[in-house]
Amino acid sequence: MRKNLLAISIFCFAAGAQAGICTREYAPVCGQLPQQTQTFSNRCMMKDAGAAWLSDGECPSSRVNAKAKDITLTVAGHDEACVAAAPMRCLQVKEKKGQKWLNFYSPIEGFTFTPGVEFVLLVRSTPITNPPMDSSDTRYELVRVLSRKPAQ
Repeated sequence: MRKNLLAISIFCFAAGAQAGICTREYAPVCGQLPQQTQTFSNRCMMKDAGAAWLSDGECPSSRVNAKAKDITLTVAGHDEACVAAAPMRCLQVKEKKGQKWLNFYSPIEGFTFTPGVEFVLLVRSTPITNPPMDSSDTRYELVRVLSRKPAQ
């Protein structure tokens, strides 16, 4: 019995030491590396980096990001088919009047697209350090809706 338990323990330890394949899910966790704390995009990414879990959510020091900036985006009343890592639907956005509509590949946290309604949004754009592969290096978060009107 002890032999089996020892063999299982060694197998589990060896299996845990292998690099994992992580999802692109953004469920931030705070982890401790030897010299610093760091926010990881999810627990799998944290474990692969060899960090110890501290808390769910972003680390306190990374919550206020000096590199974050607020931008104004106009969102069209329609989305378009586009291709990133895979086929998807992209919001159509522009930052300035007169600019042509551009595909917007990232989600805007806190915003729900409504077909047929044009929105002007104040959005916080925050750079992400070490984003997951095939993922945006910027996080977009709705600050507030400045206006909404029926699309033309």
